[in-house]
Amino acid sequence: MSRRLVVPSVGELRAIVSGEPRGYAQRWTYGVPSWRHVSEGGFRRTRYEVARLDEQTARTYVTRHHYLSGWPASIHRFGLLDTEAEPGPDDQTVQGHVLVGAVVLASPMNERVLTRAFPGLTPYRESVELARLVLTQSVPANGETFLVSRALRLAAEQDVRGVVSFADPMPRQRITEDGVVIGSPGHLGIVYQALGAHFAGRSTPRSLCFLPDGTVLNARSKAKVTGGEVGGEGVMRKLRDLGARPLNCGESPSRWLAEVLPAIGARWARHPGNLRYLLPAGRTRGERSKTVFGMPAQPYPKWEADRRPVGSPPPQSVAR
Repeated sequence: MSRRLVVPSVGELRAIVSGEPRGYAQRWTYGVPSWRHVSEGGFRRTRYEVARLDEQTARTYVTRHHYLSGWPASIHRFGLLDTEAEPGPDDQTVQGHVLVGAVVLASPMNERVLTRAFPGLTPYRESVELARLVLTQSVPANGETFLVSRALRLAAEQDVRGVVSFADPMPRQRITEDGVVIGSPGHLGIVYQALGAHFAGRSTPRSLCFLPDGTVLNARSKAKVTGGEVGGEGVMRKLRDLGARPLNCGESPSRWLAEVLPAIGARWARHPGNLRYLLPAGRTRGERSKTVFGMPAQPYPKWEADRRPVGSPPPQSVAR
């Protein structure tokens, strides 16, 4: 269904960036951002269903539309299905319906991400990380809260009782294979605030290594290279594609990595830590009330007054 392009005014964009959505929700289709507003009629629940997805279906959809290029170590996957839309030639379908959104629950790289948040739950089974959330442009505003809440109820049927999710407040950009620059103004996690999530402060500050294409070379990827682990060759291949010289026979991978990163234009930046939200999962309110948080609640974050230049919109930005 074709829809009128919704463009927030400068004042509305300023409010969105400061943490006040004012009825706007951001959407992504093939990595291209767009906006939906509740004034269009809002979200009609009877039109949509939430269903479990197999890994290949979810991976195809998420990597096609989400601004992050990687795929997490998924445990559970759920899709938002439009039961009234007619499938187009490029649409994915599930159970005969068009797939218009997805949530991926996954394993974080460090088990402590889960055990600190939910000390009484078994990590990777009863506690997981919400690693991806994406809805395409056809979904009206308020669709994300519907999708996440229904997905967590379905996850509860598979013993999930607690979910950690992080919002990255740091602006960044990456370059797609087609040379398109996709930027991110940073995220506050407004959708989790709308769900009444327990805000548990920031994750540990750290230094990030940004590659020339805007993606981050994280510590786990570096360890795969330096330790000769499975997946290390894939990391090295990406670095070679960005201009790194090949690893010489007998050369130390650690020394090679230390040399080629500056040579290809990698840069390092201090990250203040992601914003951490905790969500209980359960089939009923009673079940959800039994989830115990291991971290004290803090006030929901808002952008500082100098978050960005006054009136500066977030062009080609991404919001999760």
